[in-house]
Amino acid sequence: MGNKQMNRNERIQRLLAAIPALGDYRLELIDRVVSVFSQPWEIFRAQDSDIISDVSLADFGDVLRLHHSFSREPFSKDKFEFALETVLMASGSAAQLAPRGTRGYDLSITEQKFSLKTEAAKGIRLSTLHISKFMELGGGHWGDNPADLIGMRQQFLDNLAGINRILVLRALRKGTPDYLYELVEIPKSLLEMAKDGRFEMRMESRQYPKPGYCIVEEKGKVLFSLYFDGGGERKLQIKGLMKELCIVHATWRFEEPPPLDPA
Repeated sequence: MGNKQMNRNERIQRLLAAIPALGDYRLELIDRVVSVFSQPWEIFRAQDSDIISDVSLADFGDVLRLHHSFSREPFSKDKFEFALETVLMASGSAAQLAPRGTRGYDLSITEQKFSLKTEAAKGIRLSTLHISKFMELGGGHWGDNPADLIGMRQQFLDNLAGINRILVLRALRKGTPDYLYELVEIPKSLLEMAKDGRFEMRMESRQYPKPGYCIVEEKGKVLFSLYFDGGGERKLQIKGLMKELCIVHATWRFEEPPPLDPA
């Protein structure tokens, strides 16, 4: 018998030995967790994905299901970062979270630096992505001169230079009756097209600094826009990015967990 099977058997025995000593509410919690794994679901992995394997596809889906057995709120960015690192490491991939406070990337996977984002707005759209906070816009002059946006765009391009790839976990459906998540990669080369985008500053806005856009087009078709938010946070958003230009690595669909039978 291999060590893996021995460890599995030992774990089962430890759990069986601990269960009789648990109170009623703790038994309810365990019952709820176990019931989640028996619920039907639909999972998909792109066969050419170099990030998500068959094993990590199922494991990450289980983390999502466990999360929603105790919460109706979409998976947050910090949970996404930690869960992806844990799941990839368990499946044998070299993954490591960036040191706390690192600007630019969040997770390294096989020595590539990944920026991780989430999207879960109420008005989320299936065909386009909206990243409400891609990065903070720090120093640099920014007032009411449209030329000021050139420096803001350069901050974005400098940020991209320290990243290899960008992943977005999107919560497309949020319960009642089911949840639907997808893992989408935005090609870095697509975002780099912003270097040739055209600017529009919203001079009519009462904000200061004035908000503005860098609009990226190809053959008259808008591919996405950078939105320089002139509010207190001074953040950069990505709006209306066409999903058809991205890579869908995986999807997970599962129903809300059933209520527990307190008997």
